[in-house]
Amino acid sequence: MVHVERNIVGDPYAQSGYWGPQTSVANFCEEDYRLTKYAAELINSVTNLAYVYYAFKTLGPREHLLSSTAFPNLALFFVGVTSFAFHLTLKYGTQMCDDLSMFWVCAAIIYELYTFDRSPSARATFGIILTGVLGYISAVHYQSNQLWLHNWTFIALVTAIWPRVLYLINKKLKGSERRDAHRKFRFGGISFLLGFVLWLIDGAACRWLRESRATLGLPWEFVLELHGWWHILTSIGAGNTIRVTKKLTQQPS
Repeated sequence: MVHVERNIVGDPYAQSGYWGPQTSVANFCEEDYRLTKYAAELINSVTNLAYVYYAFKTLGPREHLLSSTAFPNLALFFVGVTSFAFHLTLKYGTQMCDDLSMFWVCAAIIYELYTFDRSPSARATFGIILTGVLGYISAVHYQSNQLWLHNWTFIALVTAIWPRVLYLINKKLKGSERRDAHRKFRFGGISFLLGFVLWLIDGAACRWLRESRATLGLPWEFVLELHGWWHILTSIGAGNTIRVTKKLTQQPS
């Protein structure tokens, strides 16, 4: 029996949307197809533009998305695109693209942080191993039709990032540069944690949130679309992490 994890089911407009019935494992507190028949979760869709914004905002002066030094930016861009498609359609295929893009933006940052001062052969070996491990996990996640593997893999990837960033800040930077890097990384981390808290509340208090949104009415009810705030806040966290990562990995050793 397939274990399906959903926050909310049975929305009155869910079966009349342009993209057809939901097939995704995950669903969120925004009422499906309430605002338009062309978007299953309109606010959760458009807030993904924040990822696209930071993908371009954090490019260096001579970089573009296809630059060899801009893998994290390209990965973040795909997070925005795939998450937009998922929340627009609530299909299993687009959910998998969204889930896996989260893996790969973390992997791109990890690759830069752990290999920038290594030889080309060491960088290639690390990249092949990281790609192989995540490729295997991605395949299992796609086949298993659940969320726990995605959640724990994402937690492990994030955990591999922050200690390395703090170590490199203290090792490579001094004075005002160190303070500035700590400030940016701290702000990004707080944004990410706040977004995670709102993500949890969105699932745990959905009934209250929906009742409150109905009382507020348009447009103020959008303030209580908490999964949309998760997108915005985590894009800030990712953007600041990319900024600090570029500072650390482009500094001479």
